[in-house]
Amino acid sequence: MDKEDILLQELDMLCGIGRIITSSLDLNNVFEKIMTLIGNYFNPRNWSLLLAEEGSERLYFKLVQGIDAQKLKDFYLLPGEGLAGWVYKNNSIVMVSDAQNDPRFCKKVDELLEFSTFSIIAVPIVNCKNIVIGVIELVNKIHKYNGNVENFTEKDMKILCTIASFTGIAIENAFLYEKIKKLAHIDPLSGIYNRHYFNETLEREMEGIKRYRYSVCVVMMDVDGLKQINDIHGHLLGDKAISEIVNLIKPCIRSSDTFARFGGDEFVILMPRASKEQGMVLTERIQKKIDDWNNNPAISNIKLSISYGVYAANHTNAEELLNKADEALYRCKNHKKKIAEITSEDEMRHYLWEYVTTRKDD
Repeated sequence: MDKEDILLQELDMLCGIGRIITSSLDLNNVFEKIMTLIGNYFNPRNWSLLLAEEGSERLYFKLVQGIDAQKLKDFYLLPGEGLAGWVYKNNSIVMVSDAQNDPRFCKKVDELLEFSTFSIIAVPIVNCKNIVIGVIELVNKIHKYNGNVENFTEKDMKILCTIASFTGIAIENAFLYEKIKKLAHIDPLSGIYNRHYFNETLEREMEGIKRYRYSVCVVMMDVDGLKQINDIHGHLLGDKAISEIVNLIKPCIRSSDTFARFGGDEFVILMPRASKEQGMVLTERIQKKIDDWNNNPAISNIKLSISYGVYAANHTNAEELLNKADEALYRCKNHKKKIAEITSEDEMRHYLWEYVTTRKDD
């Protein structure tokens, strides 16, 4: 192969990397394509992409290719441990031809895979803030024709550094995309899901209800007197009241439930595979939390109050779910208004009869 062919091969490889990182925002898909391209170009015995574990900064093998690669699935390196750990800790490249005699070399991987490392090239993956987030490591370059182990070259190092730079860009793009996607589903004030996400989730749940014929319960909630809190104490305190209510509700719901802000002072909980009785139990737990809060309020001169609308449906009436829950919420708020206006025993009897009858019909 002459110099011109080699140059064309290198350009084709780099163009391939460019195509990979712009073709998808799915990191696993990008990683697999990059690692396949690395294997085809450098021909190493084993090659790995390691990422820093969030919180601990340990390096884990996100993707490993080569002989016995699956053995490294749950293997970790500490910052500074081994050549890959040294690269991560120092944000520097490494290229050695005799790894066994390098004081930075860690033999744990060799012992696990039962082979001997001779040549290594490892380069850091950095993000846009020049923070190392991972390492690409190639072990034992194999001659394409005679199968002998040979040393990596300066040119290999430069090309791998370019690949690592592209990989860092791909990771950054994917993280930003996930962050934007998450923000699109989160209500900025309360930190819980917004109405758009709730509607998407409800639509998916409807398909399950109709296919598998299970029940689902919706709890609609409305913060009583939020307008008065805003008018008397200001919107900042009103926002704080919203946050307090969210923090009280969160511990009450199941991990499978979807809790969302439906509007200004309205919240909703979607409870898959739940009955109306389970929904009522949930409202009781929430009310207990609110009563306890009111006994020792975190915001002075404020009392929290919520009205509830609970409705459960199955495959026969799933389309009515939200409307019925909203109707139940309206009745709850209306009853609260009525009881505040009662001035006689006859009015109280009429109210209790109407309220109990309505609750039975829900």
